[in-house]
Amino acid sequence: MTTNLLNPKQTNQRVLFAGDIHGNTDHARWVFKHARENDCTHIISVGDFGFWTHFESGREFVNTVAGLAKDAQIKFLWVDGNHENHDILRGLVEHYGADKPIDTPNEWCQYIPRGCRFFIGDTSFLGYGGAYSVDWLDRQEGISWWRDELINPFHIDTLVSEPVDILVTHEAPYNDGNKITYKDEIQISIAQRHLVKELLDKFTPQFHICGHHHTRVDWQDGETQVSVLGRDTQEADSVLILDLLTDDDEPTTGEFSFQGEKFNELLETFTK
Repeated sequence: MTTNLLNPKQTNQRVLFAGDIHGNTDHARWVFKHARENDCTHIISVGDFGFWTHFESGREFVNTVAGLAKDAQIKFLWVDGNHENHDILRGLVEHYGADKPIDTPNEWCQYIPRGCRFFIGDTSFLGYGGAYSVDWLDRQEGISWWRDELINPFHIDTLVSEPVDILVTHEAPYNDGNKITYKDEIQISIAQRHLVKELLDKFTPQFHICGHHHTRVDWQDGETQVSVLGRDTQEADSVLILDLLTDDDEPTTGEFSFQGEKFNELLETFTK
């Protein structure tokens, strides 16, 4: 099943992709301001959105984003990063399914489950969140860290190999050993990038947009333009705007904004 998220405000849709927001309300307001100034119809967050609704401050943040989206009439969608409450997200997927975006808390702010396909206008998307937290030992399980943050290779195998126009992930795809940040010196982080590269190869998108590394990088992978977005506080380096055209036109860039043991223990949880 696919879901069409056409915003009737415009015939040709313009999407702003936002890097890691991290529950930063001030940055979220900046993102919406930038989207309004550029006549965007949708915002898609590439993970580490800030879905910590087990805290009052987290609920206030999500409700603020939903209010900003409704007021601006700009649909806000997000994939999960490593820093989200994955217990709650798992419950939402079990209840509503993974075949369409899920209201969080309303239709203006929606979660894109892993492997979910949807359309905006005539452009097809697939979202797939998840990544490894390099600081997980300094966090508390079930409060600030969740095992479900990791991308599950067995789930990737279940996805149908049907091409999409735009792939949205949190982690970046592996790039022939080229490092983005210090995270690429950690074995499990490298393994997660290999899994995202499997997604890229499986769905052969025109654009693959991601975050997680808190820096702005672009490269070409075959026919795919890969764009890694920055984080909150980096403003212009944290966003990318694409125009999604109708009929036989392809999506075009509306704006390139310059705007061990523990490892094995984690992997073993996938087989239980």
